[in-house]
Amino acid sequence: MSFQLPLNITAQRKPISATAYEYVLHHSELGRLGQIMLSACISGKCNVTCLVHGQPGDQMTEQRRAVFEPLARTLAEQIQLTINFPKTASNNKSSAAA
Repeated sequence: MSFQLPLNITAQRKPISATAYEYVLHHSELGRLGQIMLSACISGKCNVTCLVHGQPGDQMTEQRRAVFEPLARTLAEQIQLTINFPKTASNNKSSAAA
């Protein structure tokens, strides 16, 4: 999947497992903004988790959040509409969602 990021933001895709990966987003001035993690679900769709980088109460974290959250929300919506993970034996098993 490809998506257009603002010029001052880059993303690096990293595999987490055979059925999951993450995008780590970096800002040219704020550094690491956060990560968007994607993992396969039984339905063939994916679960999207977005995390802001930093510590609660830190001013830099709040600046990162202001940039990351709207971008992550938009990307998560696009991802959920466009990504279909192939169903595999490992993700066809029943499991409880947290």
